[in-house]
Amino acid sequence: MASREGCLKVLLIVLNVLLTLVGIAFIAFSVYELNNVSAGTFQHVAIVVQIFVGTFVVLSSFLGCFAGARLSLSLIWSFVSCMLILIGLQVYIIVAAHVTDYVERSRTDFMALWADQRRSKERIAFIEQKYTCCGQSGPQDYILQGVGFPLSCYDDKERLQSKLHGNGCLEAVQSHATDNLIYGLISKWLLFALELGALGAATHLGITVRNKQRRERF
Repeated sequence: MASREGCLKVLLIVLNVLLTLVGIAFIAFSVYELNNVSAGTFQHVAIVVQIFVGTFVVLSSFLGCFAGARLSLSLIWSFVSCMLILIGLQVYIIVAAHVTDYVERSRTDFMALWADQRRSKERIAFIEQKYTCCGQSGPQDYILQGVGFPLSCYDDKERLQSKLHGNGCLEAVQSHATDNLIYGLISKWLLFALELGALGAATHLGITVRNKQRRERF
């Protein structure tokens, strides 16, 4: 029994260390992405939710490590409650990620920026530099508007024909959204698997500790 309790204790601590690392990576990636999206867009809201979930994961994993080290029933069951809440949130996020068309969302957001170029000038310039693109469909968009190419359409902002970006930004942001969806789903499923593992280990450890305490009373 002592051997089983020790194994569960080590397993719970290891899973929570992994949860901490994944949670921190989740927050760091989300903060990086937060700086690359426009405030108020669907992507912006989704990233804020990811940061909240990542923070909750890290705090819960600290609780899990402490509960495993102390073998405290109250801490263990508190951790189990946190995992149940997190798993519920994670299921909702995964389902939402599968049913939401992020590519279409990114297209809609960019088209809104392009429709109001005067107010969105800085944002469009940022996208053109980040994705090495120019205009909506390509440099010809600026030609059709009768204006010159902005510096953001050039590599290193050097106005040289050889450094002009040839791709359109609409295609670029849609491609980026596709890549983010794939990596995002992988990270979400990994986090979900770790949460299930931590929940199972904590539940078994809690039952084992409770049974041990009952035997010691009698």
